[in-house]
Amino acid sequence: MLIGYVLGIFLIPKKISTQKWLTINAILGILITIAAVFTSGFTSVLCVALLGFANAIMWPAIWPLALDSLGKFTKIGSAWLVMMIAGGAILPLVYGQLADFWNTLMAYLLLIPLYLYIVYFSVAGYKKKSW
Repeated sequence: MLIGYVLGIFLIPKKISTQKWLTINAILGILITIAAVFTSGFTSVLCVALLGFANAIMWPAIWPLALDSLGKFTKIGSAWLVMMIAGGAILPLVYGQLADFWNTLMAYLLLIPLYLYIVYFSVAGYKKKSW
């Protein structure tokens, strides 16, 4: 995770855009999750640990993309982002239910649609403004 933060410090925005780095890390998260689920032993555990690298840049990249060009709605947008942190409390419960239903490794498949949404957000979703 620390390596992901440090790379973000040095690469964004001098070498790569926030949006592109978020896309790369979300796709990397998908690939690492698939590897974690379909391998076993040390390799699987290593993949779960490597998810920290992919996740390191998520909030620091989502925040500016989400708040860009909100104008007078910046405070409301910030409040929504803070409330989204509740996902960190809700998703472990969903993971636990999936782990009980399948097993702890297969429950990691929960991450795939979440990473796919982050890919969508980083490619096009952050551009959508409804006002």
